[in-house]
Amino acid sequence: MKEGGIFTILDNCLQKVSDYAIDKDLKVIALVPDETSFNYPNIEYIGFPKSKKSWLKRLYYEYFYFKKISKKLKPDVWFSLHDMSPNVKANKRFVYFHHPTLFYNSSYKDWKYDYKIGVFSLLYKYLTRINLKRNYTVFVQQNWIKKEFEKLYKIQNIIVCNPEYTEELATEKTTLEENKIHFFYPSFPRTFKNFELLFDAIELLDSSIRNKVRFHFTTIKDNPHKFAKHLYNKYNSWPEVDFKGWISREEILKLYNSVDCIVFPSKLETWGLPLTEAKAFDKPILAANLPYVIETIGEYDKVSFFNVNNPKELANYITEFVNNTIQYQGNSYTFDKKEQLNDWNSIFDYILKD
Repeated sequence: MKEGGIFTILDNCLQKVSDYAIDKDLKVIALVPDETSFNYPNIEYIGFPKSKKSWLKRLYYEYFYFKKISKKLKPDVWFSLHDMSPNVKANKRFVYFHHPTLFYNSSYKDWKYDYKIGVFSLLYKYLTRINLKRNYTVFVQQNWIKKEFEKLYKIQNIIVCNPEYTEELATEKTTLEENKIHFFYPSFPRTFKNFELLFDAIELLDSSIRNKVRFHFTTIKDNPHKFAKHLYNKYNSWPEVDFKGWISREEILKLYNSVDCIVFPSKLETWGLPLTEAKAFDKPILAANLPYVIETIGEYDKVSFFNVNNPKELANYITEFVNNTIQYQGNSYTFDKKEQLNDWNSIFDYILKD
């Protein structure tokens, strides 16, 4: 858990448990990739710098070495933050699941540009099953994942925990080309993020519309990732396309504040944080018609949904948006929130009850 969304989960959890432990009789020990990456107090860190060198290392730690550690530490609670349920000795065991790949059918493109996605889609279903039923509770981020888990693994001890979101709003704007309509897709270039659907939709636009639009993307320029290079080489010459490299969080927030519309065609997410952020900025959204999107967006008027395999449908929405004729579908999503947890402190309270 060293980058991207999974690092955010680890970092947020450690930050929150550090504060939570201040006035409680708790000893918190965190097993992390690099103990120098964190300085939150009230936590003892044990680093595993070799954990990212290979999947064999990861499996060795999860299913062999962690058992040794658990026998030494004798924990009351073992909380696994990264999908797997390791072989350990503890009074209570919990797992936090946030990797959606087991619900994904990989394609040739995935194997060609990001073979790990293909491997995950084949193996993660079985790795997740190992020791799963030994957990006191399985935490998942959305209700649709809970339903899939119940169906796939025949378990009932699942609780939905929406990711805790701290709203950040920029008051400043970034300088964008005037007299253009600006669209933004904030996402790391993974094959399942469905970038090509958006480029196919751009190709279908009438020239009068193409001359009026600009599409902004982050983390693609100067990115050594194989798929990022493919996208840059193929589409960077398009005048409608603005490929940015790695930019600061502050610059991303300025972009949200400056663009006219958020586009989100990703086929696979366990949450989809940019959708939450787009709502916070009160931006119009064009998004994939998938369960994770419906649930993440919740109640919102300025949103329309498109089929993830239909660029013409997306092109029509873009055209309507530019012509100011779009009639949003809007979204309304509700489910039984009786046992839902909405922040880290609620999770910690639940884990430590009794």
